Amino acid sequence: MLCQKIKNALIVLLFLTPVILKAQNIPNIGIGAEIGLPSGNFVNLSGIGLGASIKADFPIASDFAISLNGGFMNFFGKRNQLFKVQDLTYIPIKAGLKYQLGESFYAEGQLGATLPLNKNQKTLFAWSPGIGNQFKLSGGNKLDLGIRYEAWTGKNNTTGLNRSDTKGFVGIRFAYVFGL
Repeated sequence: MLCQKIKNALIVLLFLTPVILKAQNIPNIGIGAEIGLPSGNFVNLSGIGLGASIKADFPIASDFAISLNGGFMNFFGKRNQLFKVQDLTYIPIKAGLKYQLGESFYAEGQLGATLPLNKNQKTLFAWSPGIGNQFKLSGGNKLDLGIRYEAWTGKNNTTGLNRSDTKGFVGIRFAYVFGL
């Protein structure tokens, strides 16, 4: 129920943000590759995750922007002689605030939901604080290197216990930001 409300809020935010923001504030749009390094109990299920994402930053003040992020993330399941864990594939959708700490260095926080592509998995609540740096390239384009801690939390019934479960990981994002 809560995850459905989060999805609906993110969809509304996605469509209303350009209308709410001033017309002269042009968004930055970046496409990137993602690496996820599981932490905590998530290490028992996966050793690494790979994915891709698209992110748009809509300036609302000189140092603040609203960020919208959507992507695809696959965590490869661990295998040994006794068991085989299936790959965990999700579509994370997040929105948040980004603050410019300097000319190219930033901090941001995002909230959202992760939509599962596997059977017997549920939509999870996502949150992620992070930092990054954007390196200027020719023509107003940039290379964005970001690192964050991300956690996906929710009820997981695949173990039959219907208990709360958190999948936490360190995320590294390499992105090309288009200078629009």
